Amino acid sequence: MFDPRIYRAALLPAVAAFVLLMFSLEPEPAGLAPPVSVPTFDGEDATRTARSIVQLAPEREPGSPGDLAVADLVRERFSAIAGGEVSVQDYESTFEGEDVDLQNVIVTLPGASDRIILIVAHRDSAEGPGAASSAAATAELVSLADNLGGSRHARTIVLASTDGGSDDASGVGELLDGLPRPGDIDEALVISQPGARDPVPPFVVASGTGPESPSPQLIQTAQSAASQAFEQRDTSPGTWVGLSRLAVPFGLGEQAALRREGIEALALGAGGERQIDVDRDQTVSPDSLQASGGAMLELILTLDEAERAPDPGPEDYVRLGDNLIPGWTLTLLAITLILPALLAAADTWLREYRADWRTRRTLPWVIERALPPFAALLLAYVLGLIGLVPDPAFPFDPGRFPAGVEAPIAFIAIAAAFVLAALLVRPLRTPLDSEPHALAAAAGLLAGGAALGVWFLNPYLALLLAPVAHVWLLPARAAGPPRAGVVALVALLALVPAFAAFATVAAQLDLGLSAPWHLLLLIEDGQIGLMMSLLWCLLIGGLIACVAAAASGRRAAGPRLPLPVLKSR
Repeated sequence: MFDPRIYRAALLPAVAAFVLLMFSLEPEPAGLAPPVSVPTFDGEDATRTARSIVQLAPEREPGSPGDLAVADLVRERFSAIAGGEVSVQDYESTFEGEDVDLQNVIVTLPGASDRIILIVAHRDSAEGPGAASSAAATAELVSLADNLGGSRHARTIVLASTDGGSDDASGVGELLDGLPRPGDIDEALVISQPGARDPVPPFVVASGTGPESPSPQLIQTAQSAASQAFEQRDTSPGTWVGLSRLAVPFGLGEQAALRREGIEALALGAGGERQIDVDRDQTVSPDSLQASGGAMLELILTLDEAERAPDPGPEDYVRLGDNLIPGWTLTLLAITLILPALLAAADTWLREYRADWRTRRTLPWVIERALPPFAALLLAYVLGLIGLVPDPAFPFDPGRFPAGVEAPIAFIAIAAAFVLAALLVRPLRTPLDSEPHALAAAAGLLAGGAALGVWFLNPYLALLLAPVAHVWLLPARAAGPPRAGVVALVALLALVPAFAAFATVAAQLDLGLSAPWHLLLLIEDGQIGLMMSLLWCLLIGGLIACVAAAASGRRAAGPRLPLPVLKSR
């Protein structure tokens, strides 16, 4: 039977981990002091340049003649900068299934130090004229180059007009591969949709594609410049949003691609993280472009004149008021919450196995419960192979892959695969000679082991999934399991924190009701890796096994028929 003493003793490290977390808070560092004087950014010239780009090339799909024509314009503007070193990167990529020739245009402004500040703006537009996004970003880039080219700098400044930014940010990867010293990049600043009208925070976006955090001092410095320029306060996400972004790391934009390569990067602009829709991207807002360019110029000069790079702070962190919770404390808390349930399940199962060798059959039984979600996952990959579900390279613009008629077809097919596998497996069927607590312990081994696997890949998601590892305790209790419906409800509640984190990130990216569709796309393109997907199948299988164990216990505890009484004559 389940021994609560082992479980209670194993929970003591979790209490210690929580106390350690509360005593490990670090004050959030203040931003770097801005320069005494900052030259005025010429927003009118940038607006004229953006409008001329739209007139010159209203269609600028990656690799199109319009895209290359704007590349020539950028190269001419860069070549006019005294002391600037202009270079061009030609490379091959794909766009909407077609091979295309793309081009990055780069100007390097040498400084006293080899340490690099990288400024990036993409100039292509996958749909529409891209006036407020890529055209305005390109115009801001060349205007910044004009501002920065006529003065001396402490650090080397590299400005790059990249290609493919509206598709999969392929230009960023090629840019880093082509730079002679990519390891010398201290910060990368991305110009993002600076001409969007009616700007609203966040103006500074630093999300990535993995569970890591940007430099808090860099963020504070950028937000201070943006808040002053836009005359609106730009605040950092709170505790829950910050934890959700670490547990569900789905950042959009070129800063996400740069962060994936290990570069300290952020985006600054007027349009937020999500790509603005085509209707808002038809015209340029001079006021937004002026504010965005002024904030970016101040940020560049602040970083250039600082005695040292911004303090990186903790590798990962979550904000709590004006303090930072270091990520390692959350990682420690997650593992101390998972291990007690896993150790108790292992102890219970081994004791049952020593008492009855037939208990070993519960392990293949519990793994069978993961076959229905595995069948659904396998069909999802098949739908991607046959082209019913697209598999865009991440980070992609969600607006380019709406949930059309393919979405209901795909989800119906995936649900059918789950149901068919469930009919074959019969997930509530249990071995007749197995005790409910032995079945529950096997379920706890599967669910707890899967949660431990998630911890190795993403400890912040594992922290939210920690309740899943403890569900097996209900059907294993000494008083007998509760009703299967009660266990099923508890299993669903155990998944609520993880689902709530995904819903939070979906709301941040304004995905709306199409969030499940984009989750499917993330599985298809590998942003949610195969190992993580398999671990989710095991987690769900472990929860199904918990419900089956409870149902088995209720059947075993059902009313018994009275034994016949033999009367002697």
